[in-house]
Amino acid sequence: MSRVKHVHFIFVIILALIFTGCGIVRKNPEVEKNSAVAKVNGEVIVKEEFTRNLQLYRNSYEQQYGKDVWDKDIEGKKLIDVVKEQVIEKMILDRLVLEQAAEQGIEVSREEIEEEIQSIKGYFEGEEKFLEFLNTQNLSEEKLKEQVKKDLIIYRYKEKIVEDVTVSEEDIKNYYDNNIKEFKEDQVKASHILLDTEEDAQEVLEKIENGEDFSKLAEEYSVDPNAKSTKGDLGYFGYGQMVQPFEEAAFALEVGEVSDIVKTQFGYHIIKVFDKKIVDPTPFSEVKESIRSRLVYNAREMKYNEHLNKLREEADVEIYKKNL
Repeated sequence: MSRVKHVHFIFVIILALIFTGCGIVRKNPEVEKNSAVAKVNGEVIVKEEFTRNLQLYRNSYEQQYGKDVWDKDIEGKKLIDVVKEQVIEKMILDRLVLEQAAEQGIEVSREEIEEEIQSIKGYFEGEEKFLEFLNTQNLSEEKLKEQVKKDLIIYRYKEKIVEDVTVSEEDIKNYYDNNIKEFKEDQVKASHILLDTEEDAQEVLEKIENGEDFSKLAEEYSVDPNAKSTKGDLGYFGYGQMVQPFEEAAFALEVGEVSDIVKTQFGYHIIKVFDKKIVDPTPFSEVKESIRSRLVYNAREMKYNEHLNKLREEADVEIYKKNL
């Protein structure tokens, strides 16, 4: 992870914190502030800290899905309860990592922290705007520095755990050979007719087989909302742009050929291909290093997650669910 990406990550988190606000309405602020939500190897995580972290997730979900998203059921649980569990687990893992980092003597200098702070300030129109932004949300620069310090230590600890991860030349070549579609820019130009039931699709397919015009049938029968204006025309598309059953069927057709009925999560499709552009894949030599980077990244993430799981299993952790 480059320093630029790291700074951007920290900045996004800080912005989310600021935009969601730090104020928490409580019946009894002191009781709320000091109540424990978890204990990690004897160290308490207080409610106030948990609530602040939860607000980051709430803001993100509500921006994407709206404020009514929290009543959605996820495998028998309300989404809000699932997110609370995710938040407390993330906080527990951060505590465990910081504990391990301290035991190993992993530190960051004041200069490094200041460098990150200056990078964050760069997103504002001057020092005054930055301080004003923090002040209006009751967030001090010292608090910001504390969080930056923790993030840098966690990042440095992770780098130490995964520093020896490599991938072989054979792994890189195997990935290229087994995922060749990623390196091809083939395209098809196709139209489709979407029906709600297989019976409806079969009736329309028989009309096509009897010589009726595909475009007119799409305009008349397709339940695709755009069919009236497009007559089923999807234009050109490449790999990864359509759901898999549809993509496989479309690329398997010859120009002018009509498919059998293709079922997807959207309904039942009849597809006709009007043009195909098949090109050679990008040479291995040109994508080798990008594949290496991807495989190394994935391997590093896997190793680090396995390490975190081990820390979690060996830790003495209590979660007070009634306080979440």
